[in-house]
Amino acid sequence: MNRLALAFLGLVATALPARPASPEFRIELFSRRAVKNLTIEAGQQSANLCGLKGDGPCLPLEPGQKIVCYANRLVHCRLAAASRSFTLLTVSSAGPFRLAPSFAGADESPQVFLARQASVSVRHAGLKVITKVDLESYVSGVLSGEASTLKAPSARAAMAILARTWALRWQGRHRAQGFDFCSLTHCQVFHLPHARQANAARDPDDATLETRGQVLKYRGELADPYFTACCGGMTEAAGNVWPDRAQPYLIGVRDPYCVASDHALWQREVSIESAQRVLRADLHLPFTAPLTEFSIEKRDSSGRVLILRVVAGSTWQVNANEFRYALDRRQGWGQIKSNLYTIRRQGDSWIFSGHGLGHGVGLCQAGAEQMGHMGFPAEQILSNYFPGTTVSSQSFLESDPIASSEHFELVYPASQEPWVRQALETLEQWRKELGARAEALPSRVRVQTWAATEEFIRATGQPGWMAATSDGHTIALEPLALLARKRILNQTLRHELTHLVVHRLCAKGVPRWFEEGLVLYTTGERIAGGTSAPPSSSFPRKRESTPMTELELERAISKPRSEPEMQAAYAQALERVRRLARRQGDGALWRVLEHPSAEDLRWLREGR
Repeated sequence: MNRLALAFLGLVATALPARPASPEFRIELFSRRAVKNLTIEAGQQSANLCGLKGDGPCLPLEPGQKIVCYANRLVHCRLAAASRSFTLLTVSSAGPFRLAPSFAGADESPQVFLARQASVSVRHAGLKVITKVDLESYVSGVLSGEASTLKAPSARAAMAILARTWALRWQGRHRAQGFDFCSLTHCQVFHLPHARQANAARDPDDATLETRGQVLKYRGELADPYFTACCGGMTEAAGNVWPDRAQPYLIGVRDPYCVASDHALWQREVSIESAQRVLRADLHLPFTAPLTEFSIEKRDSSGRVLILRVVAGSTWQVNANEFRYALDRRQGWGQIKSNLYTIRRQGDSWIFSGHGLGHGVGLCQAGAEQMGHMGFPAEQILSNYFPGTTVSSQSFLESDPIASSEHFELVYPASQEPWVRQALETLEQWRKELGARAEALPSRVRVQTWAATEEFIRATGQPGWMAATSDGHTIALEPLALLARKRILNQTLRHELTHLVVHRLCAKGVPRWFEEGLVLYTTGERIAGGTSAPPSSSFPRKRESTPMTELELERAISKPRSEPEMQAAYAQALERVRRLARRQGDGALWRVLEHPSAEDLRWLREGR
């Protein structure tokens, strides 16, 4: 464990406030589309159009009345002969109202959607529209966007459970942009109900109603669920696609149920000229001769292609995903439907013969549909694709919410919510400042905090004078409120995030004291035994202690018996790293960490 020490005295446990019966989500509508103008029409109840303070009084919209809004630095709205401007427009109504967007550069039939709440602001290409929905309405919108091809009731129920689980686990994914989820595949495809759908704004999808409150769990925790259109007979292990997402329940599973799918077998012809163009122009291979070999070099555990072999004067190994995506960008989506394929040459073309559609991880929609028609219930469908998981009802009064940013997810009790945004912003900013070295981090780091120090101690097994701990993958924090009150919240977050980077880059044979010293040096912390500590430091001033032997130092860093012992060890580790930096420069510190020479390892052992 990596640790940051801090003395905590006189702690008082904070009672958790009551939670809402169900969370709400802010969804960006029409993501990545330029909304040229937006027509808003009140339904059977009137609607109110309100702005920020200074935008004037709210504008009532009577039942059946329409207003058209467009962007021009502000949100301008025209109602008959009158017009109003808003910095941020909020539309609300007791009943559903109509939204009819018009998109820039698009010649398409107008669509009319139903909503109960919306906010409209200006972005560079037009209007940005965000709606707020409760959990079950969000699940219905995802089923409309992601499961429209599913007809079997139990398959749709399984998808509803997955959509609900994913939403609760990843809420706040776009927090930095002012909403929880986009409406694209980056999150989950979300569709507002169309105005032509009777009762669509009032009644959730039948599968949503049937599974209300049900989620997928693994050992009592929310699962991290994924789904794919068609796995081609074998699902993919998540770790083969996203190494940091590996889970015991996200493994490769044989699937005999999807063989009847239209995507179960496919074939694509790619001309040699097209392949050469992608490899040279998009993947930047410096060909010195025509392409003579294009074959499979390596497959993963599910049989999907990982590495391609390319011979054109010289020989290269090419990532199969990079080639697939580059070909799709150049010739259109779905040229190569999945990485489960073989390649053969035929005349002036390469023939790809494959199975499935998509990444293949998690639930196979084609297989789930067939299982549903065969009478399998939703619970059995899910256990087939996510071994070891169970379906259970989620109690929002007992579970901790999860806030997310681009690279982090923070599990926190409600009492710590006032500090959540600061924590995520600090982590994102420090990740940027770590530069290229942050590439060693997982694509998303899990962080958890508790309501009281006693809970932190029980969960981590660490003493109460630890501010935080990390295990190379996740970060565990004392209550955010406590760290903020001690004025070390940002410092603690920077320290632990740097620890994750250092730990992942550390070469074999480099001792723990060097890792700790490099973290302290990189974050600019000052501790006992060094220069005087600033007021925000977690380490009080203290006289320099007697130097430790190498064994004593390593033990005190790894398993300190007291806070003073840890402080003394940290001071000594930091001073050693400083001496090396003075002699060889800061760059040498990272070289020693990642690629130590025999002389470096001897210095690390001797500490001189």
